[in-house]
Amino acid sequence: MRAPITISALTRADIAAVTEIERQGQLEPWTERSFIEELDRLHSYMLVARVDQNCPGIVNQPQYDCIAGYICYWCVADEIQILNIAVQEKFRGRAIGRALLSHAIRDGCERKARIATLEVRKSNIAARRLYEAMGFRIVGERPDYYEVQKEPAILMELTLSNRPAGC
Repeated sequence: MRAPITISALTRADIAAVTEIERQGQLEPWTERSFIEELDRLHSYMLVARVDQNCPGIVNQPQYDCIAGYICYWCVADEIQILNIAVQEKFRGRAIGRALLSHAIRDGCERKARIATLEVRKSNIAARRLYEAMGFRIVGERPDYYEVQKEPAILMELTLSNRPAGC
């Protein structure tokens, strides 16, 4: 049985946990400072997905309030830009990434965003499938965008203006 997901704003108390998820799952992880800087930006929004389940291996987590994933995005003018999204490996495949992304897109719609954009590693097939399933389309590529493996970023975009009310 799957634990219920609760999505809420990321707080300073959550930074150690999301930094650990980032460190465990990313080739070029954000630092704790990166998350703090995003918390301080007026146009930056960060959400966490919590599950009512034990979360071993992630620091500073109460035993039954596990941060399973997070998303960071900007809302600027008429655009929402997805900067970072990650789900703990043990929680992948449970629609947590989809829930976080859907929440961010709804927020962008409420803020009158016209489009949502993101960049994803060319080799990240699972993420690309999720984005395509949610309506994102490939609009370009940035060669050697990621430094560690000299890998291109695929640019993806979702038009929000023709989506149903409330996105």
